[in-house]
Amino acid sequence: MSSTVAAKHVVIFGRPGSGKSSLAERLGADFGYSLVRTGELLREAVRHGDDLGKRVEGLLRSGNLAPDELIFELLDEKLNTPHVEKLLFDGFPRTMGQVPQLKELENRQHFAIDTYLDVTVGHDAAVARMTGRRICPSCGATYHLLAKPPVTPGICDLDGTKLEQRRDDSPAVIEQRQRVYEQHAGPILAHYQAIYPTLFKIVDGEQSVDDVYLETKRVLALSSSW
Repeated sequence: MSSTVAAKHVVIFGRPGSGKSSLAERLGADFGYSLVRTGELLREAVRHGDDLGKRVEGLLRSGNLAPDELIFELLDEKLNTPHVEKLLFDGFPRTMGQVPQLKELENRQHFAIDTYLDVTVGHDAAVARMTGRRICPSCGATYHLLAKPPVTPGICDLDGTKLEQRRDDSPAVIEQRQRVYEQHAGPILAHYQAIYPTLFKIVDGEQSVDDVYLETKRVLALSSSW
């Protein structure tokens, strides 16, 4: 992708607590990306309360990753809709087994990823951020008590729902999620950096929220006129 051509289809990587989900929401709101979020797809399955939801709930409670086949099933269903012009994948692929699944989705749904974005944050900084995170159980919007508080304390800005701390944001699960990410992310990032060196971009996620956003817009060649 030329540095002067805006990214249309993006995969965003970052350890739990990196702020990538809030960044993805902002990009979606400002530039019309359709967010494809495996974490939210899993939580939606839990809310349905069926057998699949109960399986997923156990995985989320433990901090472990869902099986690749389950993730692919949820994503294929999500993308089996009228063509979407701009896609932003948040939380996929998370294992090397999901890397070919993404390519299969590209082929089946007729799109091509043009930017792989890594939002880098250290372990300690990420853990500190996660302890203050809150989510809207209705729409999935994310907040942080210090970095991104809602206008009304404890209430979602978008739909007025009472915010919650995710069950998987307990200290023990937070550490487990960091370990799982560190185990799986390295090979994935190395793969894309080697295979698509011109499409692989890095943003320093330990800057202020606004600076991370500005750097991301620059890296993705986005402008307010897009």
